[in-house]
Amino acid sequence: SAFQVADALNQPFDSDSFDLVWSMESGEHMPDKGKFVNELARVCAPGGKILIATWCHRILREGEKTLPEDELQLLDRICEGYYLPRWCSVAEYARLCADEGLVDVRTADWSEQVSPFWRAVIATALTWRGFMGLLKAGPATVRGGLVMPLMHQGLRSGTIRFNLITATKPK
Repeated sequence: SAFQVADALNQPFDSDSFDLVWSMESGEHMPDKGKFVNELARVCAPGGKILIATWCHRILREGEKTLPEDELQLLDRICEGYYLPRWCSVAEYARLCADEGLVDVRTADWSEQVSPFWRAVIATALTWRGFMGLLKAGPATVRGGLVMPLMHQGLRSGTIRFNLITATKPK
């Protein structure tokens, strides 16, 4: 087996190449979520599975056309700190999967399971060793480190969610 660095929005693989396509914490980095899901579906073989584990904003409530301003501001601060494009909800990912003709589209919210991780990461960053590691890694990493409390705040408030999306490409 081999690892390859490639553009997730323009993958160098033939169509229908893989029985399993797994994306772990990548979707939030994609500027074009539709193209991202399109590429995952394209390289997935008929009958194959697609799994996407990614950060999302919460699903809009009945009557909401967008998130409230305070939640948008929190997301903007996180995006700025981590150099991320706009976020979407798990419902948007599910729709994008269906638009690609994928079937058996399912979603699960894993936020409660990953929430303790953020407390542990923050606690580690606040140790002398963690602090020195951040400084040695450089300004971009320090900037990311400063955003960790915002991620934890977003999880606690329910603004951000860690979701799993699974789908099957029809035979």
